[in-house]
Amino acid sequence: MSSATPLTAISMLTLLCLLITLGSCWKVNLYRDTRNRGGHIEMEGNGCQRIPRDFNDKTSSVNTFGGCVRLYEHRDCRGRVLELFPGSGTHSNLKKHNFNDKASSVGNCP
Repeated sequence: MSSATPLTAISMLTLLCLLITLGSCWKVNLYRDTRNRGGHIEMEGNGCQRIPRDFNDKTSSVNTFGGCVRLYEHRDCRGRVLELFPGSGTHSNLKKHNFNDKASSVGNCP
């Protein structure tokens, strides 16, 4: 027999939704040069974000902090996509996938 009150059940559902939402957040550093060198910016969020104008089409390497992100060729997460997941081996040199200086937006992995 369950002893959960309606308030407890609602609180548990709210917590579950919060954990699901937090799980889909991403964090990435974008670097101007290969091997995580040169000027960089840090971005984090949930969903699609435009890369700031001063870094648009200027990213050569990334640090995903062990997470997964998608880089998109065009703004608003459109166009060609490069998925960067842990161990993908493309983080330090985006030239290997013909994505050097092409990223305009960042988004979640599915």
